[in-house]
Amino acid sequence: MKEHKGVTALLRAAEAERRCAAGRNHAERQALARRAEAGELVSPYCNLYADVSYWKGLTVEQQSLHTIKSLAQRHPQWVFAGLSAICVYGLQHAYSLHDGTVHIASISGAGKRDEPRLDRIYMKQIPSQRCRGIAVTTPERTLADCSSLSFPQALAIYDSALRLGLTTMAKLHEALPQYLRDMKDASRLLEHADGRSENGGESLMRGMLIDNDFALPLMQMEFENPDNRSMPYRVDFCWKLADGRILVAEYDGMAKYRDGSNQNRASIQSKLAYAHLREQHLRAQGVTSIAHVFFEDVVSPGRLEAKLMGLGVPKIR
Repeated sequence: MKEHKGVTALLRAAEAERRCAAGRNHAERQALARRAEAGELVSPYCNLYADVSYWKGLTVEQQSLHTIKSLAQRHPQWVFAGLSAICVYGLQHAYSLHDGTVHIASISGAGKRDEPRLDRIYMKQIPSQRCRGIAVTTPERTLADCSSLSFPQALAIYDSALRLGLTTMAKLHEALPQYLRDMKDASRLLEHADGRSENGGESLMRGMLIDNDFALPLMQMEFENPDNRSMPYRVDFCWKLADGRILVAEYDGMAKYRDGSNQNRASIQSKLAYAHLREQHLRAQGVTSIAHVFFEDVVSPGRLEAKLMGLGVPKIR
């Protein structure tokens, strides 16, 4: 299709600002729509567009943020909520939660003229603040709204909010009962949420451990590093059993070192050597068994359970 210089300028300006392009008048909207019909552009929301190749280069979270930023400009009165607020805050979460829906807080129900991809979360009152210049529900209200997700998915979000210092356990204990009629799911999350978890993958794994009745591990357990005593080794999960065994599970382990496409072979070899020496030092301090758990294990309950059972982690019931 023949290039429309005005549309190209709109798209490039939007990309520079990390948002979607929107037609400012009827002619621009028609030109953008024609290119979307021709497969040159994607339209994640009504009158919002992005170049196909540019869009495919974004993660689903980045795609959501592009849409949210554009809609925040168009509707400055909107308060983004739920998963949309989670994205704005930068909380770690499972990308599988994204389906193109935009979530906003609303004191009324869905409108007849609402875009199909708009989800209004009803709130009698809307506690809000601004983050990155965008109006969002407060961290406490946001976490209340995500408590109905699966336990491992929600736990990752709670851990992330605590790790980033967006809220505290005290604030959550005070606020959540005000927002939720049924505290069953939230109470379980409050029992196990822990900001010491270093990333969403670790939190997801810990949630799966709890869901599958495995004994709770010690988190970020430190062991001496004889080569540098000021920088002790920290293991992701550690179990000290009554019979004297010490079990260690490392999330993601050495997967990144085994990437044969990485051209920096010397770097790979040095990392492998360090990992091997680290394991030797851990075993010298009484660690009995070490398992490396990858993302594919975590999202496949059968694989995770088999790996943990093989490690010797006991179940509590």
